[in-house]
Amino acid sequence: MENKTMDRYDLAIILKQSDLNVRGVAAAMENLSAGSYFCMLSELIDHAPVFSGALRKLIARDGDRNAYKDLSRMYAMLNNLGYEKHATDFDGMFDSYDRGHSRLTSTYAKKIIDDFYGLCTVITDSRISQPPEAPGADPNEVSLKDWIERLYTEPRKTTAAGQKPVILTVDDSPVVLKSVSSYLANDYKVYMLAKPYMLEKVLGQVKPDLFLLDYNMPVLNGFDLIPIIRGHADFKDTPIIFLTSEGTLDNVSGAIKLGACDFIAKPVQPSILRERLGKHIGKGSETRESAS
Repeated sequence: MENKTMDRYDLAIILKQSDLNVRGVAAAMENLSAGSYFCMLSELIDHAPVFSGALRKLIARDGDRNAYKDLSRMYAMLNNLGYEKHATDFDGMFDSYDRGHSRLTSTYAKKIIDDFYGLCTVITDSRISQPPEAPGADPNEVSLKDWIERLYTEPRKTTAAGQKPVILTVDDSPVVLKSVSSYLANDYKVYMLAKPYMLEKVLGQVKPDLFLLDYNMPVLNGFDLIPIIRGHADFKDTPIIFLTSEGTLDNVSGAIKLGACDFIAKPVQPSILRERLGKHIGKGSETRESAS
């Protein structure tokens, strides 16, 4: 087996790439060495031409099973590196591919590819041509967590007074997700989830200030998601608003009894959506402040 010199990277640069949650990886995998993380970065760059080629095939609607396998591998590698931005888009791409919806698959692939190029550029630019001359600086002997703290200490950002509130929208319709995101992008940080059964996993990564839930979804509907949300101590008082075209009084009262605070009928009107969010996020903030 050929002995290849390990690439090294300036994690101070990588840490500024907000889409890569390196600190989260370090915290979750305490035994992971900095050297192993560097090798994963290099592996991603080495396979970037294959991955981008597979994405282009899906964009052109001529992807085969090999392209699907390549992108499954790409997704796994990005997850291991702490890449969080396009998790929902990857899920949507794989799901639509399995269902034979080439147009929708192409749409998801387009959303992913530009950011992937940008990520690869950041990683490549952070390569260090000469290893730093410091005692105990062998990345194979130092955990990723210690490597970050010892060599590239960077103050963690505190929550700024003007930081955008976080909204998590759960809806099985990509059209609705895209519309809501575009309506709210200027004032809120919007996360989108197309598969409601993944909510439990997402709640371990995102802390919303308000939930927007579709009422009628397959597998789990909006009513089913409320107990999951309320089962987390952090979200016992977080506002929940239903988005639905089934705006009957029975649905409204049922949602309120389960813990929702409001109901917005589809098709969603941007002005109404922004007005309701402003109203209920303000109340949620007051509740949290009084509890603390």
